[in-house]
Amino acid sequence: MTTDPFGLRSLDPERLAARPGVKWQLHPGLLAAWVADMDFPVAPAVTERLSSLLANGALGYPNWGTGPSPAARLFVDRMHSRYGWDIDVDQVRDLADVLQGVRLAVGMLTDPGDAIALHLPAYHPFLHTLRDMDRRLVAAPFDLDEFAAVLTREQPKALILCHPHNPTGHVFDRSELSRIAELAVEFDMVVISDEIHSDLVYEPGCHIPFASVGAHAQARTITVTSSSKAFNLAGLRWAVMHVGHEGFDAALRDYPDHWFGAPNLFGVEAAVAAWTDGDEWQRAVMGVLDENRHALSDLLAVHLPEVAYTPPEATYLAWLDCSAFGSGDEPRQLFMERGVDVSPGPQFGEPGSGFVRLNFATSPEMLERIVIAMAGS
Repeated sequence: MTTDPFGLRSLDPERLAARPGVKWQLHPGLLAAWVADMDFPVAPAVTERLSSLLANGALGYPNWGTGPSPAARLFVDRMHSRYGWDIDVDQVRDLADVLQGVRLAVGMLTDPGDAIALHLPAYHPFLHTLRDMDRRLVAAPFDLDEFAAVLTREQPKALILCHPHNPTGHVFDRSELSRIAELAVEFDMVVISDEIHSDLVYEPGCHIPFASVGAHAQARTITVTSSSKAFNLAGLRWAVMHVGHEGFDAALRDYPDHWFGAPNLFGVEAAVAAWTDGDEWQRAVMGVLDENRHALSDLLAVHLPEVAYTPPEATYLAWLDCSAFGSGDEPRQLFMERGVDVSPGPQFGEPGSGFVRLNFATSPEMLERIVIAMAGS
C-alpha cells in the first residue's frame, strides 16, 4: 500500500481550481498544466516557520546582521554537503529571483548588440531578456562539437546555461560541463548558470554545479538558483547568486548595500525551513514526480499515441512533440478548447513549433484527468 503522509496523491480538484494564484486563475475553468507551479501542499516545515513569524508578530526589520541573509549562508553549506562544491560566503548575494541575477550579469558584462548563446528551446523569459536588452541571440546546439563551430562563427560574449534544462529536462553530465568550461575559456565567454531545478534531478542522475568542475569554470561563472522550484515558493521572491567572476563581483561592490533590493523576510525564512527541515517532504514529492513522469508515457500511449514524449531527466515539465498530431504549429489551442491549459511550444523559441510543455507536478489522478481531457475523451 502506498503511503501519502503529505497529501501529495490525494488532491481535491475543486480546491485546486479555487486557488488564487496565476496557475489556476489565468484561465478559470481549465485544468492547469502550464506554469511551473506545483499543485502539492506546502512542506510542513515551511508552513510552521512562517506561521511562527506571524504568531509572534515578527514582520519588522530582521536581525540578520551584515552580509548575506541566513538563507544565502545556508546555500554555502548546502553546496558543500550535497555537491562537494566549496564556495566563499563573501561571493554570495541575495536576489529577488533568478531572472534578476541573469539580467544583472547580462547588463554589466555585455553591451547592446553583443551576442549571447542560449540552448533552444529556451525558458522564454531568457528570450525576452535578450530582446529587451538588445542582445543578439545565438542558438547553442546541445551537440558540443556543433557548439564549438557556432562559437567560432558567432563569438558570443556569454552563455546562459539552463542546467538542468527547461523545457527539455536535460541534465548536463560532467563530461558535457567540462567541455563547455573548456569552450568558455577558449572563447573568453562568461557563463551565467541558472540551476534552479538542481533539486529536481531523478535518480540515478545527479546535479553537478557548473562552477564546480574546476577553477577555470568558477572564475568565469555566475550561478543563480533558489529553493523556489523544488519547494514551490516562487511567490515569496527569494533567490541566491554565487559570483565567481571577479569583474562582476567588483562591479556589484561599486553599488551601495541594497541598491538592487533587499531579501524578502518570508522568502528567506521559507528557504531556511525548506533547506533545513524539508528533505523528507521533498523526497516524497520526487517519488510522486518520478511516478508521474513514467505514467505520462503510458497515458499518452493510450489516449494520445501521436504525441512523442521522452521522460525528462529532471524537472516536472514534459516537452511534448505534437507535430504528428495534426494540430499545426501551436497545438496548445486545441488542448485549451478541450479544457486543458498547457504552455505553447513556440513561446520557447523556433524549435518549439508543434510542441507544448506540460506540468505534471500534480496528483496521479489529476494527471490522468488532464491527459484524458487533452485527448478529447
